[in-house]
Amino acid sequence: MAGALDGIVVLELGGYLSGPYATMLLGDLGADVVKIENPDGGDAFRKWDGDRLSPTFASVNRNKRSVALDLASDEGQVAFRLLVERADVVVCNLRPSTAASLGVACAQLAPLNSRLVYCSISGFGETGPLADRPGYDTIGQALGGLLSLLTDLGAPEIPGISISDHVTGVFACTAVLAALYARERTGQGQKVETSLLRSTMSFVQEAAARTLAEGEAPARASRAASAQAYAFVAGDGLPFVVHLSSPPRFWETLTDAIGQPGLRADPRFASRAARVERYDELHGVLGEAFGTGTRDEWLDRLAAGGVPCAPIRTVAEALAGEDVAALGFPVELEHPRVGTIRLTGSPFGLAATPVSYRLPPPLLGEHTTDILEGPEP
Repeated sequence: MAGALDGIVVLELGGYLSGPYATMLLGDLGADVVKIENPDGGDAFRKWDGDRLSPTFASVNRNKRSVALDLASDEGQVAFRLLVERADVVVCNLRPSTAASLGVACAQLAPLNSRLVYCSISGFGETGPLADRPGYDTIGQALGGLLSLLTDLGAPEIPGISISDHVTGVFACTAVLAALYARERTGQGQKVETSLLRSTMSFVQEAAARTLAEGEAPARASRAASAQAYAFVAGDGLPFVVHLSSPPRFWETLTDAIGQPGLRADPRFASRAARVERYDELHGVLGEAFGTGTRDEWLDRLAAGGVPCAPIRTVAEALAGEDVAALGFPVELEHPRVGTIRLTGSPFGLAATPVSYRLPPPLLGEHTTDILEGPEP
């Protein structure tokens, strides 16, 4: 069956993560994604791990074809503009000034194609005081407040995943889909935009709402206490989590599972409000109890009572899980240079127009001749 975006042509300008992640999601949905790259090295992530196929590059570049074009040359400009005339979407995550200097800003391309959906992804917006600063994931996390919710501000550390980049890619994909739907009704394309800062600020909705309502930013531990979420290390040294949320039955079942039903009558913990206020104290009590058995023993007892709980898995452990295998992950693609590569798949599941994994991450300029000389991009 054809994908939901079968027949939609997307041109990708930029590199690294946010733009390529957005276009890969569109490609999974069936769009024909054409990755425009400079002939001199292409996407910076291609060489992230030396001369081998970079897993970082592979992770955001399946279902794409690569065209090598020097946009600073007259020849490259002519070729690119012909592609724009026949495209449905342009996704650009270049700095605003860079896009303008290369002649690929929205105002420069929109006159070529009235149905064009142009998605601009920047670091901090196109008009603000930071508009032309380089935008990277860590900077977006820091400026948007997200990092303050993930690390100890007295001894800050960088998270092990580029959250702002990926979130921005998801939001960019969402905006493009909305604009394509609007075009079905109006016949007209439009510009959509997001940025690392905008996406990150939107992503921290709960913390921002509390700050605006209460006048004080929540601390990193605030959500854990209010959500009654806990992380423990069992007696065998293995980590796991418990999320009690608000239903009383989770708390009651947990106290039975650890053999301490009397905690329910303990005035320190008798109400949810008390447990939130004395979160650290309760964490210590529970942690001492969970230190007396193995992780599997505790998870079995908690799960049998319906308490939300899970092991803290490494990515390798998660990929080996039967629950992940049931999603169809990992997916396999045959790469022309390195053979079989394995990746996690799309976050989407569509019954009538399913996602597909048609193309491996392309070689630089692999499809230049076919696309520039063919009848369609």
